[in-house]
Amino acid sequence: MSAATEKTLARIDDLRDEMLATLQEAIAIRSVNPTYPDQDYDDLVGGETEVSQLLAGHYRGAGAETQLFGDAPGRDNVVGVVRGTGGGRSLIFNGHVDVVPAGDAGAWTHDPFAGHIDGTHIWGRGSVDMKSGLVAQAFAARALHESDVRLRGDLILQGVAGEENLEHHLGTSLVLGHGFTAHGAIIAEPTGAVGPLSVMPATPGVLVMRITVTGKTGHASARSLMRAQLRTAPDTEPIAASALDGALLVHEALRALENEWEVTLTDPLFEPGQFTIGLDVIDGGARAARNVAFIPDETTLDYAIFYPPSVDVTKIQSEITETVAKVAQSDPWLRRNLPTIEWPMHYPGGRTDRSDPLCQAVVAAREEAATGTAYAGVPDVRPFPSATDLTWFTAAGIPAVGLGPGSLSMAHAVDERCALDEIVVAARAYATAAIRWCGAS
Repeated sequence: MSAATEKTLARIDDLRDEMLATLQEAIAIRSVNPTYPDQDYDDLVGGETEVSQLLAGHYRGAGAETQLFGDAPGRDNVVGVVRGTGGGRSLIFNGHVDVVPAGDAGAWTHDPFAGHIDGTHIWGRGSVDMKSGLVAQAFAARALHESDVRLRGDLILQGVAGEENLEHHLGTSLVLGHGFTAHGAIIAEPTGAVGPLSVMPATPGVLVMRITVTGKTGHASARSLMRAQLRTAPDTEPIAASALDGALLVHEALRALENEWEVTLTDPLFEPGQFTIGLDVIDGGARAARNVAFIPDETTLDYAIFYPPSVDVTKIQSEITETVAKVAQSDPWLRRNLPTIEWPMHYPGGRTDRSDPLCQAVVAAREEAATGTAYAGVPDVRPFPSATDLTWFTAAGIPAVGLGPGSLSMAHAVDERCALDEIVVAARAYATAAIRWCGAS
């Protein structure tokens, strides 16, 4: 271990109590993404800026030139640049300041916005996703500065808005567009999968799909006549047609395609079966009266689709469209009233090779920083299971990996909590990675 690393890690340990107090302060800020579904925008807007302001103070304490800016009032990003002495590679520490709603606070063991500490964990919305990582990054930068360790390359600290509702244009993409780029990036998303503090160099493509199936309404008692007509005179105008029946036919076909994907869609970084077509929302009924007395004449199916980052999204869309068209041709009603498909949202996948120097440097840094702790050993190298802002770094030609404290099972969960020791080791890993990647003098 270099003298610079040894000094910096000792300083992080000294800063432990202040770091955890700052994290409590960050969790207490209700920075729920104001555009998240079913939220009161006016009540919530401003929380993201407040977290950015908190981080800005610590970025300045790390010797950074600091800016706050955004494209929507109350939704500021914060960027701090610690200038290097020259001759080294630059590095970004990135994380998002927004969180998802806490839901029913009464279902939580502790107030979700109190940052309760029980001796081993800190509890609260954002403790895992992802204020622990953000604060750990800020304190890693502070420890470098306070240990008089000068990096050769620039260290760019980024706290961004909007990630939880996929609004990268307000957050990471906006920050990169302002010129805050680097030779590599570490994203502080929680990467505890099978093991804690894994290194995650890839993220799948995420596609949101809505299928709308129309039917023909009638009295619910007409179902027997409708079924008899389908058997005896399928090509005549039906007395009624259930949109829900048609939607379920479509869904069964998509489930069969999902099974095929276990064989046909693969990626060396992802486990078999990780690419899926998930039906997450069903809305069906009779438009005139949503009541069981009526045969439903409209049904919508909303899916979250995960696919390999190496596959073009048009191929995924074509496979799905062809599957829906094929099942429609097998049904007399759907053949004449084709389901419609919309694609309301798309997050492309991204990946950095395991062999990339950044990935190797972060893996080595994480192992070195955890020496002598409960997290000692070589970390797992695994992909993120869902969308992250890694996408926008790799799209800009910047190698990026995820490394952050917290179990993925705790993200968005009731009683979200993060192990205190894991947060400290994460800060140690960030500082060590900066020294390895940027060089130090």
